[in-house]
Amino acid sequence: MTRCPSHRNRRGTVLIVAMIVSFALAATVLVLCRTMRVEAAASANLAAAAQASAIAHGAEQYVIGLITEEGERVRDLGEENFAAVRIGDGLFWIMRPDYDDDQLPLFGLVEESAKVNCGRDSNNLYNKLIRLPGMTDVAAASILDWVDADTEVEQDGAEMDFYLNHPSKCEPYYPKDGPLETVEELLLIRGVDRVMLYGDGTAPPLGQRAGTGMSGMAASSSGGNAGGAYTDRQLARGIYDLLTVYSRQNNTTADGQQRIRIGDSARAISQDGDINNNAMRTRLQTRLESRLSQSRAQAIVSAIGQTDMNDIFEFYRRAKSGAQLTEQEFDLIYDDLSTTAATSVRGLINVNSAPRAVLMCLDGIDEADVDKLLARRRTIDTSAEANSGLGWVAETLTPERAANAKLGSQLTTRTSQWSADILAVSGNGRAFKRVRIVVDNRDGTPVIVYRRDLTNRGWPMDKSILQQLRAGQLAGQPSPFSIASQGQMSGGRS
Repeated sequence: MTRCPSHRNRRGTVLIVAMIVSFALAATVLVLCRTMRVEAAASANLAAAAQASAIAHGAEQYVIGLITEEGERVRDLGEENFAAVRIGDGLFWIMRPDYDDDQLPLFGLVEESAKVNCGRDSNNLYNKLIRLPGMTDVAAASILDWVDADTEVEQDGAEMDFYLNHPSKCEPYYPKDGPLETVEELLLIRGVDRVMLYGDGTAPPLGQRAGTGMSGMAASSSGGNAGGAYTDRQLARGIYDLLTVYSRQNNTTADGQQRIRIGDSARAISQDGDINNNAMRTRLQTRLESRLSQSRAQAIVSAIGQTDMNDIFEFYRRAKSGAQLTEQEFDLIYDDLSTTAATSVRGLINVNSAPRAVLMCLDGIDEADVDKLLARRRTIDTSAEANSGLGWVAETLTPERAANAKLGSQLTTRTSQWSADILAVSGNGRAFKRVRIVVDNRDGTPVIVYRRDLTNRGWPMDKSILQQLRAGQLAGQPSPFSIASQGQMSGGRS
């Protein structure tokens, strides 16, 4: 009996099937391993994102804590309190714009009073806006039309007809004819585009000055356009960081007393509501006696006379001429004076901390005056701790010049609102979170009045920092946070 030859063929078929099954199982394992690898990476990224978000929230509370502890003196804290602050194994930075002024820090909180308030209609709003870098007549007039309450069209401006009928508008809308709620709202206004507001994208990374390396971090300048040439750096950055809608302060002194209203033929509204010149002069002399002395108070009140005073620098001019009021004496009393009966004042510019581009927007002075102010500011202590007043402004420009420009109704040395541009990153550098907040401390309790997530704009600082974090090169660096927690917040200064 002969054996069927098909047995040998079947044994070969089994081998082939076994090989196919083995390859299929191996492929399945590889696919599952790849899937698990992707899932592990996604989980790690998710955990890093959660960590970065938690660090950002911690940074917000850090800002509130600093303002609570320090008040206006938070401006005097060194950059080490805001650069590469460690929370756990993560870090955060509080970044400031580069205003092309090496006196102004690159890390820290930004005073909203160091910006131009564009939020409401005012007599000189157009004059301020038109002086901003890159601003056009159309945009400035249209902003004025947007925030004023009337429907009359300013020259080159825009009202309802434009926004409802202009063909470039995808969907028609009505102009607000009221105060701006955020600076970003400007993008709704004729003539304002993203390039004007945010720049053209060629500005250097934050945290370093144009043409230099990092400040507050040992890193190279390999990222972005660092070190490059900029034909107009301010246009590259845009005007966003020069504008605010939040600057506002109570019309009271630093120690909480009601200011004394001068003006309107040297009259003031007395506490019982009646206009009474004698009551104002009595209150003024009493206040001056508490700041100076009885004899100096009497001499000053006698020197100012009873004719119109529409600016506190006019008060200084008269008192200096008639009673030899000194700059130091004026610094002790200027905060007691006001030319308005309003309970709060909006839009005053902090001359001690405003960048050049903002000072250029002041009414009544020119570029030469601004250069004089900046040169003098470099020679004096303008910290909140020093409590420098406005006397140096009058002496730099002359009291007559300051009074004629009505700078007393435009300037301040105080701040009630602060903004923080927070960049938080996980310890492994896999995720980051960027948030901008504005904190209002006008009532003595810091409150976040604005918060916006800016993470989708990308990493804003030198990219080599991320590379160092991912390589673990920053893990062992000491944290300035420990310094702050050991006394820097309670009065220490850098």
